[in-house]
Amino acid sequence: MEAQSDLLLVLALILVAGKLASHLGQRVGLPTAVAKICVGLAIGPAALGFVSDGGTLEAFSTIGVILLMFLAGLETDMATMRRVSLPAFAVAVGGVLLPFLGGVGIGYAFGLEATETLFLGAILTATSVSISAQTLRELGRLQSRAGTAILAAAVIDDVLGIVILAFVFSLTGDGDPVVAIGKMLAFLPLAYLAGRAISGGLGPRIHAHLSEDAQLAVAIAAALALAWAAEHLGGVAAVTGAYMAGLLIAQTPLGERVTHGLNWVGYSFFVPLFFVAIGLKADFASLGEAPWLVVALIGVAVASKVIGCYAGARLGRFGHGESVTVGIGMMSRGEVALVIAAAGLDAGVVEGSIFSAAVLMTLTTTLLTPILLKLWTGREEEPEAALAPFAAALPALDS
Repeated sequence: MEAQSDLLLVLALILVAGKLASHLGQRVGLPTAVAKICVGLAIGPAALGFVSDGGTLEAFSTIGVILLMFLAGLETDMATMRRVSLPAFAVAVGGVLLPFLGGVGIGYAFGLEATETLFLGAILTATSVSISAQTLRELGRLQSRAGTAILAAAVIDDVLGIVILAFVFSLTGDGDPVVAIGKMLAFLPLAYLAGRAISGGLGPRIHAHLSEDAQLAVAIAAALALAWAAEHLGGVAAVTGAYMAGLLIAQTPLGERVTHGLNWVGYSFFVPLFFVAIGLKADFASLGEAPWLVVALIGVAVASKVIGCYAGARLGRFGHGESVTVGIGMMSRGEVALVIAAAGLDAGVVEGSIFSAAVLMTLTTTLLTPILLKLWTGREEEPEAALAPFAAALPALDS
């Protein structure tokens, strides 16, 4: 099915299989992103080998990840972050710093190249907002103090992760790293200020004079243009520009209307192609080359995120039980980790075995998060006894 003439059939197969898997996954509590990745694993080189990634399909996948990060920017809730700003910031810092150092430590321990080592650290910093929110909603804890802190910290975590990704990308080019970092540091604030001035002036006029579909077209064009500028002018990943475009448009009257339309456009076609394409890129045969790397990556991914976020919550004056909830709730990696891993693979700085290990780590943490959250929050009368052995391994910090 690699021929161009078969592209339509490939797309039909991916969309139908992806949506069916998502529906079945939701019925058993499996996040839709994981279900779509499993479709890619099943029909791709990792299993049946019906479809391979590349060509036009890869281009559609790229648009999908740009729209995904654009939506992440549109859905950033500044009010939520302000309500628990101090604890959330402490949680996010702990949840980024310790996993990044853990990933770097793994890279050095296994003798990986410097860029691969940095990418491992960047991959481990991510947190999935959507998966955490879905799990908390099912548990009835979305509006709790711990739930609000998780959502706010996850947003800050994503911002910090994207900054780290931009930094890592600046070191992968062939030019002078100092020049590359200088371009990045100059581009990010200048692009944000310029974009805010332009969106602030044009946003209300576009909202008042253009039809809804025209507003959506302009917003998508802005995301694509800023994604291009980020990659070609700023020397950073295209997803950085897309996320920034979402932040900017969210502050205009276009934000709510664009978000609604973009969810239809993105999640009905482009975003599913991205997640399925992630599975298509994985070849688990390569995992046998470094099985201990896979084990180490999963272990460090779980421990570093839980402990780092737990410590941040305690420093933010959360109790022990709430802090464990926050730590577990921040453990799931999800789409951001996959974005970073795929970006490293496409840039040629991450090998297939590392990418496949990152996919398996993402699947593992995504599946563990709702299970451990239910175990920990299931005993309302004795919450601290639910995971006593797990909690005993965490650092005891004074409030």
